[in-house]
Amino acid sequence: MKHTILLIVLSVFLTNQSFAQKNNILFISIDDLRTQLGAYGEEQMITPNLDALAKESRLFNRHYVQVPTCGPSRACMLTGKNLTAVSDISHGHLAKQLKGKPETDNPETFIHHLKRNGYYTVGMGKISHQASGHRGKELELPHSWDKFVFDPNNPWKGALLHSYANGVHRNKEYRPAYEFKEVTDEEYSDGYLASLAVNELDQLAGKDQPFFMAVGFFKPHLPFGGPKKYWDMYNHGDIELSPNPEVPQDVDRVFLHPSNEFFGQYTHPEKGGFGVRISDEYAKNVIHANYASVTYTDAQVGKILNKLKELGLDQNTIVIVWGDHGWHLGDQTIWGKHSAFERALNSTFMIKIPGMKKAGVPTDALVASIDVYPTICELAGVEKPQGLDGKSMVSLLKNPKSKGKEAVHSYWRNIISIRSDQYRMAWFYNGEREEVMLFDHKADPNETINIAKQNPKVVEELKEQIRKLNKGFLPL
Repeated sequence: MKHTILLIVLSVFLTNQSFAQKNNILFISIDDLRTQLGAYGEEQMITPNLDALAKESRLFNRHYVQVPTCGPSRACMLTGKNLTAVSDISHGHLAKQLKGKPETDNPETFIHHLKRNGYYTVGMGKISHQASGHRGKELELPHSWDKFVFDPNNPWKGALLHSYANGVHRNKEYRPAYEFKEVTDEEYSDGYLASLAVNELDQLAGKDQPFFMAVGFFKPHLPFGGPKKYWDMYNHGDIELSPNPEVPQDVDRVFLHPSNEFFGQYTHPEKGGFGVRISDEYAKNVIHANYASVTYTDAQVGKILNKLKELGLDQNTIVIVWGDHGWHLGDQTIWGKHSAFERALNSTFMIKIPGMKKAGVPTDALVASIDVYPTICELAGVEKPQGLDGKSMVSLLKNPKSKGKEAVHSYWRNIISIRSDQYRMAWFYNGEREEVMLFDHKADPNETINIAKQNPKVVEELKEQIRKLNKGFLPL
């Protein structure tokens, strides 16, 4: 009996010791954030907090999401797996797989896996897809969270959404694409969310086990918005238009779209998309609004990072910032995501680990959102589950010149888009019709001329890579 008690005490002691040696993890997702920070060389941007974090992190210049829309992009990132059918491109894809299902031996997400391995897991905001973390009364990720934070009495009726100031939602009478009012940060949803995160860190600081905390910010998702002071930080006359505002040469219409989310769900003085440009002045207004939204969210991230330092948690906390996809600001006449172009698939991504060597040195290695899961497993010292499609990026955290992927592929409807070191190719095939577009990023980084017809050998080589990665998504 005495030996049994001694073994139990020793086991608890060793477990607590291993907990003490594990780093906490702070995961910040930001909706629709393309590589649009000062840290990425975007000199117009006012993003001091994310830029400062980038100087302490490994900034990934060529991180690509698997799907250029919120829900399925997050599903791939959370599960570390590629899609297997066009029908998977649905905001409810992950919830449909998990909601109401019993827990199994296979973890539903990397968050669930961390929870099983001793982490206290807490989430808030938009992590999977729903802003409340729930679909109906049930959690979207039923087994991943120890706690999901939301206040049912807030102005947003419990769910922080893509709203205007003070919880006003889009309706028949009020649908502007952007809004900047003389209000406090907390009167828009991301400011309120930041205050929840700061309060939660105070509680987590006293825990005797490592924590994983996920905070999902909403801006710069439409409608663009925030307190007017963020709009006023930018000189409107200095706002630059897209460097590639025209339809690319020799690109088939199937790769374009009418920007339905932007022009269809919000009111505008004029409309574009599908090859039609809006006026330069209105384009500058929209871009100005987007920039101001990014700066507003940057300020909210800063509040969380400052709290982390105030509590001394920055010394043993891994910080990850991930954008769920990119966004066209008039590029290729598109306003929005939902495309197979670079702009929609390349997004912000950085990782800070305590004691990182060569911190602040970015990497040009090709990486994918599905790589987040195995990377977190390795950083947390837990064995990764079988069946993941991603590859750990830890070698790149140690050395920014380490090798990344040979290529990264992404999906949009009946299109698979692949990015190699030099090329981006998108292949449309619906079982009957085929279209291809190919861009040479060394000669044409803004993707303005389709060179597929002139380079059949490159096209065939990239098609072969796609066939290997396809997993049944398209009938290739």
